[in-house]
Amino acid sequence: MIFSCPCKTGQLQVDESTVQVVAPFKKLVWSVPRESVTGVTQQPGSMMAIDLTIHTTQGMYPAQMVSKPNVAKFLALFPNLEVQSAGKEWYNDPARLTYVATYTNEKIMQKEVEAAAQHGWMPQGTTGTAGHIKVGSTLAKTVLTGGIGLIVLGANRSKDKITITFVRTPEWIAQQKK
Repeated sequence: MIFSCPCKTGQLQVDESTVQVVAPFKKLVWSVPRESVTGVTQQPGSMMAIDLTIHTTQGMYPAQMVSKPNVAKFLALFPNLEVQSAGKEWYNDPARLTYVATYTNEKIMQKEVEAAAQHGWMPQGTTGTAGHIKVGSTLAKTVLTGGIGLIVLGANRSKDKITITFVRTPEWIAQQKK
């Protein structure tokens, strides 16, 4: 074993011929030939760790919550490897192929849809749920203002919700297979 370090699902390991993640009790999570590794994407993870996505000719494999010093040691084993850095947002995760988001703010939704499109995502389906009248606060407003508040200010409503299912574009998927 040339390299071994802890990650979320066990141990990220590298030897002369293999890159793999092994869970506790030596249960193999995934394993690929070392020469099939074509790139790595690193993203900020939780607790000051880094989430790695290891790109291979066979697909993409995750190694989450790797410490920064161990990421540097891992990358040193692959000096000519293409390394990409991505943000923490969901649309930057190269291992993710679908994502479902629910929005109550139209401006935030628009910004996220545009950002996702720049990272190889497209909306596949949307559903909307209209806000409902909050009976308790509307009744309180009516009682406190003698009904004038209801006429002037209207009923108290929750925000509308829009749910969007995002999928990867065919172009993005084709490019990842190269």
